[in-house]
Amino acid sequence: MRVVIIKKEKIIEWIVFLIVLFLIWSHVNVVVSNSMYPIMKRGDLVIVENAGFEFNPNDVKVGDIVVYSAHWDAYQYILYAISQKLGYDFNNTLFIFNRGDDKLEAKVLGKLKTDVGEFVIINFSTPKLFEKPVIHRVIDKVEFDNRTYFIIKGDNNYMHDPELVSINQIKQRVLTIDGHPLIIPYLGYLSIYAKEYWYIIVLIIIFDILYKQLRGKK
Repeated sequence: MRVVIIKKEKIIEWIVFLIVLFLIWSHVNVVVSNSMYPIMKRGDLVIVENAGFEFNPNDVKVGDIVVYSAHWDAYQYILYAISQKLGYDFNNTLFIFNRGDDKLEAKVLGKLKTDVGEFVIINFSTPKLFEKPVIHRVIDKVEFDNRTYFIIKGDNNYMHDPELVSINQIKQRVLTIDGHPLIIPYLGYLSIYAKEYWYIIVLIIIFDILYKQLRGKK
């Protein structure tokens, strides 16, 4: 029986490598769409700082580009239908998401006047909250029902994100120099393609393992 001995130095090298990799990856985010074009493009890597550790989400201000946990993306068509059914213009509504019982419910909470317009605030309850990280810009910081919220929009989008974003949803903030975000162009495509074509990567790994096993039998 062959015993493989891993040297202590090698273990330390791997630990250091994994720590450095974690630190780097936790400070970058992949741009997956052109909603922030032209300052960000699909496939870019943006440099970010993390909420709680490196900045206080309460300190986020208008003009900041943030990464937040968005719920609206999975419910766009439902939100539009709710607005129409209640008799409101979808462009003038903002939704607050909550986890509810076993059915979807919508309730008008009131109106909110802001620097970017007047909105109808609707509470949307759903049995399961889907989340997706979104990189967009804060266009207003408001108070509603004694809580602080953000109105957020992609620079290249015709309207705001249909969600009134709470402090707790802010996860990261994009680092900028003179208002310009720190970006590594195109490198994010590695992550995008890995997610979109994961099955190809799996097949390559399987074929590589089989090839090595067959080669080792010769």
